[in-house]
Amino acid sequence: MATYTITIDERTKSGKRVVDYLKSHGIIEVPNETTRKALREIKEGKVTRCKTIEEFIESLK
Repeated sequence: MATYTITIDERTKSGKRVVDYLKSHGIIEVPNETTRKALREIKEGKVTRCKTIEEFIESLK
């Protein structure tokens, strides 16, 4: 079995159709709601940035 990596521009009409086709055949998995929420938060900048593990641990307190 071979693995292929392709780039599809989902902003184009043909790109959207290719992605829809791949999703309908189970080739591309649709992320669940938790994953979609996390991705939205990243895009909105609602993240904590830390340079070290110590900073990260401190941010959890």
